[in-house]
Amino acid sequence: MLTNNIGTLLYSFLKGKKIGQDKIGNKFYVHKKNKNKKWVLYKNNIDPTSIDVQWQIWLTDIKSAEPLPDKRNNFKWQKNKQANPTGTLNSYHPKISIDKRKKTITNDTKSSIWNPK
Repeated sequence: MLTNNIGTLLYSFLKGKKIGQDKIGNKFYVHKKNKNKKWVLYKNNIDPTSIDVQWQIWLTDIKSAEPLPDKRNNFKWQKNKQANPTGTLNSYHPKISIDKRKKTITNDTKSSIWNPK
């Protein structure tokens, strides 16, 4: 399955120069003539929140150089970056039990969760 548009793939091949790739597999390009045009070809999901901070800065800042590969070790207290789970079954809600996948929210449970009193 293609995650990127065929036109974007052709444009990247003809007019773009590959700058680098992040650890997920997203590829970053810059226009051959206009160095201010930058874009990314996503590996799996088209999700801008999956891009590392260094690459996000490179995409949005005109004067920034390409990020160097991060060779630093993560501390044991650092967590991996995750997508925002709002609106999904993995979102936090105090009244829903831990086993969220089996439980669905219906109109009855919505009214019992919040009562304006």
